[in-house]
Amino acid sequence: MNAVDARAMSIPRELDKDFLAEVIDHIAHPIFVKDREFRFVLLNRAMEGMLGISRAEMLGHTDYDFFPKEQADWFREKDVEMFTLGQRVEITEEPITDKQGHQHTLSTSKVPLRDASGVITHLVGIIHDITPLKRAEEALREVTSALELRMQERTNDLLEAQTELVRRERLAVIGLFAGTLAHQIRNPLGSIKNAAYLVQLAVPTMDDDLRRALAIIQDEVARANQIITDLVDYARVSSAQRRVVPVDLLMEIALSGMDLPTNITIHIECPPLPKVFVDPAQLQRALQKLVKNALQSMGNGGTLTLSAHAEGDAVFFAVTDTGKGIPDDVRSRLFEPLVSGNPGSLGLGLITARALVENQGGALALEKSDRQGTRVVLRLPVADPAQH
Repeated sequence: MNAVDARAMSIPRELDKDFLAEVIDHIAHPIFVKDREFRFVLLNRAMEGMLGISRAEMLGHTDYDFFPKEQADWFREKDVEMFTLGQRVEITEEPITDKQGHQHTLSTSKVPLRDASGVITHLVGIIHDITPLKRAEEALREVTSALELRMQERTNDLLEAQTELVRRERLAVIGLFAGTLAHQIRNPLGSIKNAAYLVQLAVPTMDDDLRRALAIIQDEVARANQIITDLVDYARVSSAQRRVVPVDLLMEIALSGMDLPTNITIHIECPPLPKVFVDPAQLQRALQKLVKNALQSMGNGGTLTLSAHAEGDAVFFAVTDTGKGIPDDVRSRLFEPLVSGNPGSLGLGLITARALVENQGGALALEKSDRQGTRVVLRLPVADPAQH
């Protein structure tokens, strides 16, 4: 390029300021210039549009005249940093509040402007309003979070369905085994029991050792029969036949036909309550297993309390005893088969009771009693008025 070409392309000095101002005004990104007193001395239309503040209002003023103190303090800190370091300062993300009170998120570059001698005289700020980007990121996070939650719910549903399928298959196998076992073992057990009874009849005057031996035989036969009964009961949790049942009836069937020791005090707490929607036969089996466990834990006597209260769409039915309680190491495994808090028990009573309760839309939980003993709470669904 020769000197003539250079002169032809030069901008007249008196037009430089207006020309540059026009160029800056046509830049889409907000731009501002501050002097060393941190006063605005120039800003473009994009800056006015973003803040809703005219340049006539801003020129000659500082950030503290327009923005919340916390924001103005931050802007001043970064301005000082640029003047001190004498180099570009990048702020990847910072908030600013416009005149209408709307908050924007900015990505700002602050660069030094030097005079002919190299002294920094001004700060030039170039802004990228990344508010739409941040909103899009937030929307994406919300969608992603919702999808993750939905996927987790679906995964949980699949795991529950798989667990239920495995449980049903296992129960089917156990049921088949238990039925065969009951038939094959109860017959010889009956023969042993009858033989012991015949010996007792044939020898009316027997010594103490023989009498104790016969008593042991009879007790162990009864225990073996009970184990078989528990095993069969555990395996035959069929579909619930639910109907509307008053809670006071549950109190009655929980104790119906039970052999209650004379050293056990029975306490009933049953205020007027909404009816529940359950299978009374299955619930009787569940409650009587819980009552039996409670009685076994109170061998030396105590108090058995049956209580109920309503909460929301459920009735909570509690079976509480004053027995010896359950050790913590056993409590954590009590819903596993073959784990029991009562010596000599197969450990199927509690898990069978839970299966029976869950089979009709309820839940069963083991709680520590306020005093010594154990408290088992059943959550039972309240009957819908349309079901009455």
